[in-house]
Amino acid sequence: MTGRGQMEMIRIRGGATLSGSVSVSGSKNASLPILAACLLIDGPVILDGVPHLRDVDSMLQLLENLGVAWTRQADDSLLLEVQDDHEVRAPYHLVRTMRASFCLLGPLWAKRGRAIVSYPGGCVFGHRPVDLHLKGLGAIGAQLELGDGHVHATGRVQGGNVFLGGNFGSTVLGTANVVMAAVLGSGETIIDAAAQEPEVADLCHFLNACGADIRGIGSHRLVVRGVDALHGCRYRIIPDRIEAGTLLCAGVITRGEVEVLGARPEDLSAFLDRLRAAGVSLELGTRELPINRRTDDGLRELDVNAAPRIRPAAKGAGKARTGDLVAGDLDERQGSLMADRVALPGSSGAADSEGEAGDGGGVATEHVPFIRTLPWDRLDAVDVATLPYPGFPTDLQAQILATMCIAEGVSVITEKVYPERFIHCAELARLGAKIHREGPTAIVHGQRRLRGAAMMASDLRASAALVLAGLVAEGRSEVRRVYHLDRGYEALDRKLARLGADVERATES
Repeated sequence: MTGRGQMEMIRIRGGATLSGSVSVSGSKNASLPILAACLLIDGPVILDGVPHLRDVDSMLQLLENLGVAWTRQADDSLLLEVQDDHEVRAPYHLVRTMRASFCLLGPLWAKRGRAIVSYPGGCVFGHRPVDLHLKGLGAIGAQLELGDGHVHATGRVQGGNVFLGGNFGSTVLGTANVVMAAVLGSGETIIDAAAQEPEVADLCHFLNACGADIRGIGSHRLVVRGVDALHGCRYRIIPDRIEAGTLLCAGVITRGEVEVLGARPEDLSAFLDRLRAAGVSLELGTRELPINRRTDDGLRELDVNAAPRIRPAAKGAGKARTGDLVAGDLDERQGSLMADRVALPGSSGAADSEGEAGDGGGVATEHVPFIRTLPWDRLDAVDVATLPYPGFPTDLQAQILATMCIAEGVSVITEKVYPERFIHCAELARLGAKIHREGPTAIVHGQRRLRGAAMMASDLRASAALVLAGLVAEGRSEVRRVYHLDRGYEALDRKLARLGADVERATES
């Protein structure tokens, strides 16, 4: 997390052609449900690849309130362990900051027999109900009471048949909620119309590494056979495909040569197809790099030999303290998990690692995928329609729309997942973008140039789109309310600066 407040903005002087190499952080949308799943685990868990984000910090605060102790072991690694399992309420003042907090409902109910979770917050675009979450949990035994702005779940988790299809496709967080509850249920749960997103698959791989029995991972049908208990493990979270796509758009919109390390082509097929259709040449490959490297992305420097900072479980009557989770125990607990470090499909890098750190065989390395944009001769307008995975990601709609603002021709961008997700269009118009809205569709007339202006971010992905447009706009642009950006991007401004962008943080006047 950047630690920056709501009164910050990003200033951009457009016109620089970006070039160089930059690394993708761990996935926000995989990290949040996997962190929630730690409520199910008996024993310590080590998660590698956890990004420093506002939403991650919010989830960790919720877990503290629910009796989970945690500490950062290294820059992107977390050690977590449930210390007290008495609390069953996730209060509104914590839940309201992000929608993903609602995925605490399933694991909290499954593990503790009761859960009280407030309705979630998060980005403000459109209507995103939680009815499919409740339908799915109800189908496997949850007795649900709704009132006073929260959901109260009781009962026992039992196997059952669940259908999670909705008007706009499968529900990603709803699938996560049902899977997390079902792993500790009795009998077999079959989930049809399950979300296929890589982040859901990553959650399932993590749970299986902890002893769950989930089959059909990555398909529309998941079969979950309940087990009695789950154990700890060490697991690396997948790279963030949305951040990867955003950085690739930064290369494209500035006509640059940008290498995005950690970008997995199989996660971005529909997105890459649209870039190629627009005339963008891409290079795909792998590079052998040291494990646990930190690049010069301008991110924080940490003393990895410093004593660990222990975050206690929530204090209060009946709350357990974390006296047992102290620095002296850390090496022993970590050591017990090192041999179990997981490298499954959907887990990055470690599956192709070579050497062992400290074994006298040199520095341990891993094969890291990359995608590189090449300067284009002509950027053509393309049509895009968002769809659930493996279709074009709704979380990259704003970024591709911003890129099409300078393309030659007319682009038709149709939003089929969240039809109201076009708040960014009015702000892009401040730069001279020509965008006409027709219901769930935006028609973009490409312009030869954009002009710098002040813009106001309205949500996470819209804020990234405004930054992208600022990179190519003539003169200076300002993007205000960048706390939205910090919810889901780890130091995006500094990563862009590493590539040559003229960007800086400033305090709003």
